[in-house]
Amino acid sequence: MATAAELTTILTAKQPHLLAAFKHIIAQNHLAHAYLFAGMEGAGQTELAHWIAQRLFCINVVDGEPDGTCEACVRIANGQHPDIVTVAPTGQSIHVDQVRYLKAEFSKSAVEGNRKLFIISDAEKMTASAANSLLKFIEEPSGNVTALLLTTNKQLMLPTIISRTQVIEFPPLGVAELRKTFEAAGIKPQQAQTLLHLTNSVSQAQELLVDDWLPTAVEQLWRWFEQVVKGDPRSFVEVQTNLVGLAKESRQQLVLLDLVAALFQDLLQLHFDVDAADELSFSQYQKSLQKMTDQLTDQQLVQATELALTAKRQLASNVSFQNVLEGLTLKLWPIFKNA
Repeated sequence: MATAAELTTILTAKQPHLLAAFKHIIAQNHLAHAYLFAGMEGAGQTELAHWIAQRLFCINVVDGEPDGTCEACVRIANGQHPDIVTVAPTGQSIHVDQVRYLKAEFSKSAVEGNRKLFIISDAEKMTASAANSLLKFIEEPSGNVTALLLTTNKQLMLPTIISRTQVIEFPPLGVAELRKTFEAAGIKPQQAQTLLHLTNSVSQAQELLVDDWLPTAVEQLWRWFEQVVKGDPRSFVEVQTNLVGLAKESRQQLVLLDLVAALFQDLLQLHFDVDAADELSFSQYQKSLQKMTDQLTDQQLVQATELALTAKRQLASNVSFQNVLEGLTLKLWPIFKNA
């Protein structure tokens, strides 16, 4: 767990309004017995939960902030405070036996002071039986106990859980903060720039980089793109020989079509906005993209971009991935033949 100072710094950047709100709530002694922190991965749910833990148990609070140096703060940062109980998925799920452990802890008195705090990470991964088992505490809290349920997918939570907690929505991160989050996770700046247009999730971003899938996809797609913009028939062969084999899984197919759309959007953006370089998905090809867009008309760019944006919809209509890309290629040729 991060130190109090680190948590405050992170939250000030990610969710300053929520940090200020919980400072006020705790200062007024208005903390509810159960919250559901919901938002995209990396939006600050974990950091806020840990900040609340340090704030509640800190011995020397200074201006509404945990001092980070007292015995309680140090033990919390090291995950060793006896009155803070955390649960996370074992494998793919949080099982009923883990919730039984929580319920047993609920019934015990605090070891130090008179307060207990429970943090349940990835709460959407509770099995139905585990979630139902948790309901009794949420419905009938006893003592000075607070539960924080953290989720990146509120839609998977039982409605009965949602209705019995105070739901705190974590707004999505801005582009600059999301880029920092990706880079802090070890993702290279150029890859982070592309990923910004594909996902808000650090774990999904990292999955796309396994075995260099994303860099390979970008390289292969760029080869197809250069050919199709020239109306080169080899672009049709490129679909069959490289792109189809590159995206065997449905998730990869969707991402590849997102990348296709992003390429044409980059062209359109450069055509109408000379200052758009920092926002490009394919900024490594900026010079080539600029040269292309200088040779194309507004109408050509708009028509091509509209086709690229509809390709994903076709895939959702049960058209095969290969047919979607081949059809797109054939429709793009006549648009660019006079470029």
